[in-house]
Amino acid sequence: MNKKIAFILYVIGYILIIVSTLLFVFQKFFGLAESIPYIFCAGVLVAIIGRVFTLPKADDFRKKRLNTMLAIAAVLLLASAYFILKNNHVFIITLIITAFIDFFTAIRYPENK
Repeated sequence: MNKKIAFILYVIGYILIIVSTLLFVFQKFFGLAESIPYIFCAGVLVAIIGRVFTLPKADDFRKKRLNTMLAIAAVLLLASAYFILKNNHVFIITLIITAFIDFFTAIRYPENK
């Protein structure tokens, strides 16, 4: 898959995750309670597919460690999707942990030269 298309999928997935999370929080105002978990799960699926195809090959130990952290974040995203489908508010905790891992790896990942 082309890296540009994979990155666009990654961004679209996270936009769907953010929008569906906000809709879940404010679901009393929008009345979309039945479809919100499915929008979230679609966003998780698209984001994970985009992430798999955008990760560069890991040469050194540092990149391998950061890629492992991103894999853990992907598993936590899947757990968030499961919890939102079960209408359990624990998905917020796993989503926040995923956001911290993504933020940390975005800062620590070395630039490709």
